[in-house]
Amino acid sequence: MDIKGKTALITGGGAGIGRATALALAARGAGHIVVADIDGAAAAETAALAQAAGSRALARAVDVTDLAALTALFAEAEAAAPLDIVFNNAGVVSGSPAFPDIPLARLLRTVQINLLAMMAGTQLAIDLFRARGARGVIVNTSSVAAFAPMTQDPAYSASKVGILNFTQACAPLGESHGIRVNAVCPGVTDTAIVKATGDGVTPAAWLAPALARVKLLTPDDIARAVIDLIEDETKAGAHTVVQNEAAA
Repeated sequence: MDIKGKTALITGGGAGIGRATALALAARGAGHIVVADIDGAAAAETAALAQAAGSRALARAVDVTDLAALTALFAEAEAAAPLDIVFNNAGVVSGSPAFPDIPLARLLRTVQINLLAMMAGTQLAIDLFRARGARGVIVNTSSVAAFAPMTQDPAYSASKVGILNFTQACAPLGESHGIRVNAVCPGVTDTAIVKATGDGVTPAAWLAPALARVKLLTPDDIARAVIDLIEDETKAGAHTVVQNEAAA
């Protein structure tokens, strides 16, 4: 897909990978970008940066686990400018304490945000595309954790496996409807989610050995992979792994 002039919606767009992707889309001439995040101020900052880069942008504070709010977001975005691209990127880790000591409510919320909201966002996008008979691209954020279970945060890795499997199951839509659903699988990336494994300031102690072994990816590294999944018309039900290099 040629991104120039297209309309995109990004969840989890207030910072990190979501913000980097919004700016990468703007750099390629996206006409309109809807930035959604549970942190409305952060979403507004990303939207302002996207506008400064040449795209029209709209910011909305949305909890993606609120189905009514998520549905309203997609409807508003579609009414403002018909969607071409959806990036379901909102995601969390379960945080401390590690499994199995984590509170049950937080364990379930990890799955609600990472997996169920992604499924809802994909379905909402597909419904809008089909209603117009339009081609479209959806990218879902999975993780390398989909391939290596995290014993300290199994809800996170299980949700990322689910994202990957769900995305792969959407592959036939590419041929039947011109709707391509793909997934990006980042390695350990320098975003707030790393610190969220611990107390929000310092990463969890169990993550320290892994951090010492690898060079952290940047949000821009992941954004480049997302752009490729959007632009490459041959990719439907595909996934791209962005792997860490070994630390020097």
